[in-house]
Amino acid sequence: MPRLFWKLFFALWLSIMAFAVVVSWINQTVILQNAVDVPGRGFDANLDHFKSDVVQEMLTGGKQQAKRIMLGLPRGMRRHIFIVDADGNEILGRERVVKQLRQDRARVSRKQLEDADGQPYTMITTGRRPPGMLLAPGPRGVEMRLAVAAVISALVSFLLARYLAAPLGQLSRASRQLATGDLSVRVGAPLDQRKDEFGQLALDMDEMAGRLQVSQQANRRLLRDVSHELRSPLARLRVALEIARNKDQNLVSVELDRIELESERLEKLVDEVLSLLRESSVSQELKLQNFDLAELLQELVESVNYESGDAEGRVGLQTQSPLLLNADRDLLWRVFENLLRNALIHGGDSGAIEMSAASSSEHEVVVSVKDSGPGIAEQHLAKIFEPFYRVEESRVRKAGRQSTGHGLGLAIAASAIRRHGGKISASNRKAGGLEVWVTLPMQSGA
Repeated sequence: MPRLFWKLFFALWLSIMAFAVVVSWINQTVILQNAVDVPGRGFDANLDHFKSDVVQEMLTGGKQQAKRIMLGLPRGMRRHIFIVDADGNEILGRERVVKQLRQDRARVSRKQLEDADGQPYTMITTGRRPPGMLLAPGPRGVEMRLAVAAVISALVSFLLARYLAAPLGQLSRASRQLATGDLSVRVGAPLDQRKDEFGQLALDMDEMAGRLQVSQQANRRLLRDVSHELRSPLARLRVALEIARNKDQNLVSVELDRIELESERLEKLVDEVLSLLRESSVSQELKLQNFDLAELLQELVESVNYESGDAEGRVGLQTQSPLLLNADRDLLWRVFENLLRNALIHGGDSGAIEMSAASSSEHEVVVSVKDSGPGIAEQHLAKIFEPFYRVEESRVRKAGRQSTGHGLGLAIAASAIRRHGGKISASNRKAGGLEVWVTLPMQSGA
């Protein structure tokens, strides 16, 4: 067993034994030395005294007087004195106890007596049984009690030490597996079913392993998707270059245009990947400042409306002011700009976009962006904020638009919102279209 188990075992066992030794010493040395009577002598003298009283009352007052005296005796003394008539009836109705004394062959003394009317009775008395070896006074009894205490305390210490050391061993094994890179390991039952600190630690460790595994899978998926996204423009570049080599110098403008277009797409993809990595990095510090979110959204809507023009439809804004935040203003500008442009791309033929912002409580502000497009299938809603996850094929066709995105915009926005301690989600509108919700913590005391 681990060394911690033995440390706990001996610490508990020795402490219990030390307590038992002290108590035994007090019992043997202090109590016995200060006792007034020798053990057993006071009882015998009192028993003889009460026997004389009962006999005297029986001779002068008869059975009823003797019964009254018997009921007045201390219980510890009364159970040692019995009076039986000629028919075998005990005056206090304890015939069964008398019968048991005969069956046990207990050491008793018998004395014949008569009442005031001359009726015969038998007085049966029993002595106090000597204490067992475990309870006997003197060194022998102390040794026996210490031996029993040693066995019991060893068992209790063993169980308690095992109860404390076993979960630590289970946690240690799981942590070593995590250290070797096995992120699928879980502490699991029965430790995670406990209601104490060990159970909570097991749950926290399982949650940590789960998050690490999800993060690892996301990183692998990101690398796979980046590789896949890079492969297509690179292949088209190679084709365009090969065609350009086989053409006359004066006829390569189309291929050069294709090379320029694919180069721009590559540059945009790399910029988006770098943005995603930067916004999801915990080490990247936020440039916090106090500002009014309502003013930011007003400026953003005016800018987007100016760029889009009437052909693309206009963005409507409903907000209350002020909505004070302590956040990275530039980063949130990019987040809501991303959401607005995504809504414009997929907003349907009307292109009508509704944006609103209001405080839901003293501590939170909620921003929503609604479009009137075809919406998204329910099974895709929880995944649209993952990198490279795209469902535009049907959504873009219904919107009648051409999308050149790589599925990173919403992932970048979600990462930035989470870094601010907020939440982002999406749902389909009953009237048609998609609605994206963003919840952000407001400035303290706003």
